[in-house]
Amino acid sequence: MLSRRLMVLTFVVLGIQPLYGRDKTDIVYFVNGDRIHCEIKKLARGKLTVKSIGFGTINIEWNKIEYIESEHPYQFELQSGIRYLGVVAPGEESGKIEVQTLAGTHTLDQARIVSIEPVQESFFQRLDGSINLGYDFTIASSATSWSLNAETTYVGENYDAKAAFNSLYKTQEGAEPVNRQNLDITYSRHFRDRWFSIGIGQIQKNDNQALEVRGLFGGGIGRRLVQTNRTTFSVLGGAALSNEKFTDTDFIQNIEIVGGVLFDTFRFNSPEIQITASALFLPNVLDAGRVRIQADAKLRLELFKDLFWQLGFFESFDSDPPSALSNRNDFGITTSFGWSF
Repeated sequence: MLSRRLMVLTFVVLGIQPLYGRDKTDIVYFVNGDRIHCEIKKLARGKLTVKSIGFGTINIEWNKIEYIESEHPYQFELQSGIRYLGVVAPGEESGKIEVQTLAGTHTLDQARIVSIEPVQESFFQRLDGSINLGYDFTIASSATSWSLNAETTYVGENYDAKAAFNSLYKTQEGAEPVNRQNLDITYSRHFRDRWFSIGIGQIQKNDNQALEVRGLFGGGIGRRLVQTNRTTFSVLGGAALSNEKFTDTDFIQNIEIVGGVLFDTFRFNSPEIQITASALFLPNVLDAGRVRIQADAKLRLELFKDLFWQLGFFESFDSDPPSALSNRNDFGITTSFGWSF
């Protein structure tokens, strides 16, 4: 049995998919003594997602599971940030899981496992994301507002890649339309003790601040100060190069220091609630005294399976904008309905 497991693991490491499909051969044992034969899909945010013949796809709270068995390879991530790629077997003690890797067998404390991802899934099956659309209309001022938010995340063995697009379009009788668009791409490489390196790319447009276009590319290092199966809190620091053009200026090149905080928490009791927040502080090196702040916060409330309502807040601050037409602050609140996948 062990040699078969190592053979499966070797196939995965070498990038060769096994010839057989995934059967419902995994077993989940509950703390109350029950068990279910299924296909383990993933562990995320304190819930183990499984697919069984009798019940379909269901989510099980992780603290209600005694242990799991599977002959298929998975990636396990601990609260410490360490990741293991291997096949799972129950540990000798309750609450322990043994992961057999090519480097040996590791005994993991089940309570410290924050995520489990299958490594045999295709590229598209390893994508998680959401898309939501909002619409507001005010009769008194004939003001209309459309908002669109879309994001997707790919989780690799020791890295994450995320792309997010946000768009806000406002029209009002007797005034010029206002268009605000952001495209953010981040790449994070994870190391021991919850340290990570990060690459950041941004393209921005903001009519309210007379910003025609801003491109930014940078990177740095960070650390997850808190990481549980429900909450993460991270800090990061680095540097970035940016090139921006305002309505009444030529292109301006900048060097900026990057400091940031990231927060994410999740409650899986019905209704499910997720709160995310981020803030980037960008002091300008070439233009002393100029500081930009980018902040976003979202509260997401699940309505039905994969359908949610979202309340969002954004803030864009520039202490000394180069353009005389630019507002120092641009902030707003949006509401929308969306779908996650």
